[in-house]
Amino acid sequence: MSFLRRICQIKPHSSLLLARRMSKIYVKNTKGDESLQISFEFCYNGKGREFNAVRPKTESIEDTFKRISQNIAKFFNKKSKRKRKQGEEDPDALNISMKVFGPDGNSSIALESTSEEALKHGNVVTISSEKYTVDVNPPYCHSILLPQIVMVGFPIYPKLDTEFCSLDDSVYVWEKVKYTEVAANNDNKSNQQELERTEVCRCLSYSAVNDDIGYKLALTVTPKCGDRLGKSVSSESKFEVTAGPGLCPFEERQKWTEKLTDYDELRVVSYNILADVYADQDFSRDVLFNYCPPYALSIDYRKHLIVKELQGYNADIVCLQECDTKVFDWDLTNVFSVLGFQGHLREKDGVREGSAIFFRKSKFRLIEEHGTVLREFLETDKSCEDLVNKTYNVAALKEVLETRSTILHVLALEPLHRPGQVLLVANTHLYFHPDCAHIRLVQTLTSLRFLEKLMHTYRKQKPTIIFCGDFNSTPEKGIYTLMTTKEISEHHADWTRGGEDQFAQGMNFTHNFSFASGCGLPAYTNFTNGFHGHLDYVYYDNGAFEVAQVVPPPDHRDVEFHTAIPSIVFPSDHIAQICDLKWKSVSHL
Repeated sequence: MSFLRRICQIKPHSSLLLARRMSKIYVKNTKGDESLQISFEFCYNGKGREFNAVRPKTESIEDTFKRISQNIAKFFNKKSKRKRKQGEEDPDALNISMKVFGPDGNSSIALESTSEEALKHGNVVTISSEKYTVDVNPPYCHSILLPQIVMVGFPIYPKLDTEFCSLDDSVYVWEKVKYTEVAANNDNKSNQQELERTEVCRCLSYSAVNDDIGYKLALTVTPKCGDRLGKSVSSESKFEVTAGPGLCPFEERQKWTEKLTDYDELRVVSYNILADVYADQDFSRDVLFNYCPPYALSIDYRKHLIVKELQGYNADIVCLQECDTKVFDWDLTNVFSVLGFQGHLREKDGVREGSAIFFRKSKFRLIEEHGTVLREFLETDKSCEDLVNKTYNVAALKEVLETRSTILHVLALEPLHRPGQVLLVANTHLYFHPDCAHIRLVQTLTSLRFLEKLMHTYRKQKPTIIFCGDFNSTPEKGIYTLMTTKEISEHHADWTRGGEDQFAQGMNFTHNFSFASGCGLPAYTNFTNGFHGHLDYVYYDNGAFEVAQVVPPPDHRDVEFHTAIPSIVFPSDHIAQICDLKWKSVSHL
């Protein structure tokens, strides 16, 4: 829907705004667009209508006015044309004249001027006897999207579609609204009548309280940019506020993260948030997570918990696995931008979920985003020739590797307090099958080769690295050995996990990174009814960082209180891994 159509569809918030609206011509003029979009309201004989036009910027204002005048006259004259007899003239036919003046309202603008030159902000347009001020690119809010579910204690971050305005300058008014059902109409449909409307907040975000239960929430946004004020737009929640699940275990963990980190520290969160594309399946509801109530497995419910949990960790870097594209676009990006973060998502091939990395803009600047499908990098890059030669010589092993869409996602960041240096933040989610530890080893080796190339690319900028992810591998497996000891032997038991037909000879490999596990070795990071184990890690360069704090895992009694997770108080089957890393004073390079 166009800018103009949205302008005329949204109702003004008050009669005063309507009056102001009638005295302006709104013009949208953006770079790269060859046309102007023009919108205004014109009244005649007590009837008003919005008129919209899209005209070339280079067209003369005379021709633009001629086209607009014809449209106005055509609309108001068409009824009288139907009534009068053919061949008769209409004495009441409307004739439109249009002129444009400078901001003083007296200096006439030449009709040979282009529309872009004539319709400048502050100029005055006359349409017959009516005067209009030209308002170019006014602050505007096209729409407000509120969540389907509103629960006590969980913050609401509305999704705003805005143009030419500042969220910091704009005005927000939250109200709670009480309705009652009234008698059914002729269509046997019940109607609602408003009983009460009370203002509850004047911030962008609002957390409902117990007194809001049974009310709907309404938000009115008045977009602003500096001293320029746009038209107010309102939206109302579809359903009434409901009680939340109460205190969630992650709120106890958030006592360790109440304060932001110091300038020489960074808080890292790695979290598999359970993609809705996997949770919203019959197998998940009936078998895998059958202990979790269906409503609590719904993403409309879980995303409230995810947002509140992540918000309270006050992290500097957040690496998410199984991040749905919709959740990223419609929820997390919206929330994190308000909180001062920049986020990037890389989807897996053929699946609407993937890796998301967010970083705090007050601490980092994005240099570049990198990423690869590990299979493609393995097959095409010279650094992997030895690895691909050994694995692809085994037909059954090759067949498995060729079907994996596992990705590696990397952001190259510049720490603002260490200008000129590069921090590589890597995020991955390795293949899950329990009998494929050998596949995960190959994927890890491929990831390390990719990261080694990036380290070489940024070698003049003292690069260091943090590597997060759901590695689907417990500490006694080969990946932890490879990551922390810099080598893996062909004799490691993981190489035989796929059976004899997938066994490759001579799988001895090393790397040059100095990794340690930032969160240590907790008993588990994934806890379901059929499995629990430590699968998620924050690997860090222990030559560049030291661990300043590890946020303890939730109490085990809370995890198993509802049998397993996810549950009504845990939004995922994984537990967020959180640690504070402190830069060492002298770089290891």
